[in-house]
Amino acid sequence: MLLLALQAIFYQVIVVNQTEACFMNFTAGHRMWEQCGIREDFLQFALLPWEWATGGNFSMILVSVMVLFSYIKYHKVLYPVMIGVLFLPVTFFVFPDTFLSYAFILGFGLVGGIVVWYVITHQTKEYG
Repeated sequence: MLLLALQAIFYQVIVVNQTEACFMNFTAGHRMWEQCGIREDFLQFALLPWEWATGGNFSMILVSVMVLFSYIKYHKVLYPVMIGVLFLPVTFFVFPDTFLSYAFILGFGLVGGIVVWYVITHQTKEYG
């Protein structure tokens, strides 16, 4: 009886989806462009390496960089908030499963950064 239970464990089949991107197939030759879908959707084809390198979060990372650069350039909180509000529905629609975790990480980082900035600039000076 024990032998039959052990055999059942060794005969399990696990199906793994293909994880190699189409542009990493070095045996494709000159057909690589067609296999990656350049004729169907050029924008998806152009963003495919970036999506592959960032794990599918390229758009969210791009919006975060735009928010950060707009704050660094203009030193006003209103511009990053407007960019975030404009991209919020798009981000939630495209990435519903990672939206909340990414928003919490960004929110806690922002609040932590504001607290550190406040402590450094206002709590270390003597006012009088």
